[in-house]
Amino acid sequence: MGAVDKKAADARDQLLQSNIPTDPELRHAWARFLLSLIIRTPEEIRAFKVKVIRDMDVPDPAFQARYDQVRKENWPSTLEDYMKLESPKMLERTAIIVATKLIQNENVLRTFMGARWWVLDTSAVSRRILTSDHPVIMTNGLGRPDGHFALPLSPTKVFVAFMNAEFGEAVRRIPIGRIVREVNDGVIGQGRRSVYAADEQSTTEVKKRMGKRDYMLPFPREIMKN
Repeated sequence: MGAVDKKAADARDQLLQSNIPTDPELRHAWARFLLSLIIRTPEEIRAFKVKVIRDMDVPDPAFQARYDQVRKENWPSTLEDYMKLESPKMLERTAIIVATKLIQNENVLRTFMGARWWVLDTSAVSRRILTSDHPVIMTNGLGRPDGHFALPLSPTKVFVAFMNAEFGEAVRRIPIGRIVREVNDGVIGQGRRSVYAADEQSTTEVKKRMGKRDYMLPFPREIMKN
């Protein structure tokens, strides 16, 4: 993921200064980074691996027939066993390739890039922003009037993007303290293994609420099940 992260860091640096990138390349890099954060979590990568293994357990008759035509006497009887023998890490590599292709989904990237981006500075309130191993907060469907997605950038900065200008203006009028609470509720609830904070002020809240909220995907979960 080095290529994804390196270019996105340039966009992040601008956002931390409350500057919204206008360069299409930077906007694309940041959109791709956001999508990667959703897809490259341990849970999703594990799901990709399960899918690849499951698919390998259901042989393709056409490929098996072609394999039978060229199979030598000392080769395994199935194409799947042959591939595993030739490349023990093949399944893991295939799972990563699948994840990488999803991270390059141009339809989702265009949606992210076309949203109205905003950086909220929360330094005026005492409560600090948390983050977690599932840090991207997103509505269940970005086509909704209130469709939005967000990512904590620092203990005092939050990146937020709106699909609807009127809804975005309405959110901007919400007290900052309330937005901070909503963001923290999201990242705590979505956290599965880790929640990160600048201090231990929220430890009790994290212990009570961690893992109690589903995290959203920008595409149907059936992609991992089919």
